[in-house]
This record gives sequence, C-alpha cells and structure tokens, in this order.
Amino acid sequence: MSAFDRLPGGAALGASLQNALAGRFPQTVLLTGEDSAALAAYASVLAAALLCEDGGARPCGVCSSCRKAAAGVHPDLTIIDEGENELKVELARRIKAENAVIPNDGARRVTVIHHAQNLNPAAQNALLKELEEPPAFAFFLLTAEQPGALLETVRSRCMKFSLEPPRAAADDAESTALLAPYLAALAAGREEGLMQAALAMEKTPRRALLGVLGALQAALRDAVFAANALPQPPLLPALHGQTATLARAVPAARLLSAYDFTGELAARVSRNAAAAAVTCALTSDMFRICFL
Repeated sequence: MSAFDRLPGGAALGASLQNALAGRFPQTVLLTGEDSAALAAYASVLAAALLCEDGGARPCGVCSSCRKAAAGVHPDLTIIDEGENELKVELARRIKAENAVIPNDGARRVTVIHHAQNLNPAAQNALLKELEEPPAFAFFLLTAEQPGALLETVRSRCMKFSLEPPRAAADDAESTALLAPYLAALAAGREEGLMQAALAMEKTPRRALLGVLGALQAALRDAVFAANALPQPPLLPALHGQTATLARAVPAARLLSAYDFTGELAARVSRNAAAAAVTCALTSDMFRICFL
C-alpha cells in the first residue's frame, strides 16, 4: 500500500499522483477540492514524495528526507498556510527569493501554498513567471478550495489534480438520467439541447440539484482525464460514453474551466441562486466556456 492509498477523499487522485510521480512530474501543481484537510494531507505526502531519496515507491517514509519532511524540519520544504488571511505581494516576493537559492539537502526545493485562492491579484501576478518557468530544482504545490478565484493566467500554468467532488453520486440513476442528454448536447455544441436539459435539472429540488452539479463535476473530471489520455477509472462509469465523446469535442483546457465553473455554480445554488439564473448558467455560460 502506498502513502497515497491511506489518504481520505479520492482514490482516483492518489492513483493520478502516483502515476505522475513515475514519470516526469510537473513543477507547478494545483490541488483542488472542497475538503481543505484532505488537500493538506495530499500536499504533505506529495511534497515528501518529491523530496524522497528512495529509488522505489515514493515517499518511502524511512529515508532522511522523508523523516525531515514528516517532522516539519526539512530545509528544502516551505509550507505556507495563513488560513483565510489574504496572501499579499510581499509573500510572493519572498517565495521568489527563496527559490532563487539552490537546495540545501538534495536536488529539489518544494514550496507548498495552502488556500492559494487567497493570493491577491498582485501576488498572483508576481508569481506568474516563477510558476511558468521555475528553476530546474523548484516545485510548487498549490491547494485551493475555490480554484475559480485564481486568475486564469495562474491556473493555466498549473497541472491540476482534483479531489473527487463529495456530492458526486456515481450510482445515482436520477443524476445519470439528467446528465446524459446534457453532456450529449454539450459535446455536440447544441445550445438548444443544453437549455432543454438544463430546464429538466431546474425542476429538481435544490438539494438534489447540488447532487446533480456534483455529478456534473465528476463527469467533467472524467472528460479531462480522457482528453489528456490519463488511464484512470471513471468516477461515473454509467456516463463513460458521453464523457469520452465530450473529451473528443472540447479541448482539455476548456473542460477544466467548465469544471471550475460548475463548482462556482454549485456555490451559487447553495446561496439560493434563482432557478432561471442556474438554467442560464448551464446553457449560455457553459456554451461560451466550451466553444466561444
């Protein structure tokens, strides 16, 4: 059993990270999901894996680097967690300065930024160049419960890995029945079909609609993985045909934007967004994100 297998909230995420570690791991990663504690756990294990000195499965948990990372004393690991406080440009400048220095212990330096959505625009802009072209030894792990709050220029520079949406119901027949025509219309670029499917979703009770939106996020996640040819089992096997077709019709970057937008829409529904606004968002806004 790997260290990732023991983590909560997303077997698919753990498998994705293990697969990525087996190859050339991206230097800038964005971990997203609603469970901040789970995101922190994944970031911690992933940071240890990047610093691990063992040649086998990482993190090994026994080498000097793994022990230092677990104890919070690794000189090449910086963890930034300011809770819900705003992260300002001074912090971004400090991060850049620290990553201009070669590592102390090994070949890599890892910087973890929790609640990255709290980076203000000036701080995000200050980090853009660092995230896009980091030094060869520098790795950045950002966690965000609300990735849509990050600038698109920041999100586009990150490889994104997501926790399974907690509201997704892979075996929910109602969600499958509502989403199948919606995903088919989205893949075909039929705005009228999107509206018809969205109107059907609108008739569901608010609590059920949140579940459908969670399932839609899961379907979009499956489509992103398919578009990137990542061999991961689908979260929604019943909709595998629709998500595979969607992956061929819409670029992966736009699917990621649609995934983020769906999370934002679920937050609006939680705040009692009007039904007509939800239908409009699922129709015209989703069409714009994917095709315009």
